[in-house]
Amino acid sequence: MTANAYTDTMPAMKPQLTLDLNGLTSPGPLPSLRRAMNSMEDGQLLLLVSDYPGIENDLHVWAKQTNNQILHIDRSRPKGFGFYILKGDLWPVERSVDVIGQRCPIPVLEVGKAMTLVKAGHNIKLISDCQAAPTEVNTWIKTTGHRLLGMTEDARGVYRFYIKK
Repeated sequence: MTANAYTDTMPAMKPQLTLDLNGLTSPGPLPSLRRAMNSMEDGQLLLLVSDYPGIENDLHVWAKQTNNQILHIDRSRPKGFGFYILKGDLWPVERSVDVIGQRCPIPVLEVGKAMTLVKAGHNIKLISDCQAAPTEVNTWIKTTGHRLLGMTEDARGVYRFYIKK
């Protein structure tokens, strides 16, 4: 897979659940979101609509703490923003390697070390915000024989690579 280049237009995403929280003030959106996400399975997509002014920053903090991803923010809605939130991981992972803030080639060096710690057939999730990571990971995959199951890019440019040993 390659990185998705999002603009302010809506990418092709079909949420399994839509949660309209327009008019709800803090802390209302987050407990409502938590209840909705508890009813969903990993890999499913939720559309949260909210006009609460601080929701964007709150959601990014929440997503990082809960292993969820804000894939896209629709700023073109007539009222509120639409946040497309992916629950959990698309594939089960045995180990995560978070190298946010590290530049290439550190992401592939670190995931290479982590691969020595998992059994064949197991998956690793590499989390990186390096702009060159999609190219670096694809090159590394070709030279190591591991398999790239998929990749996501969130609204802040953080990539998650799912790699099978």
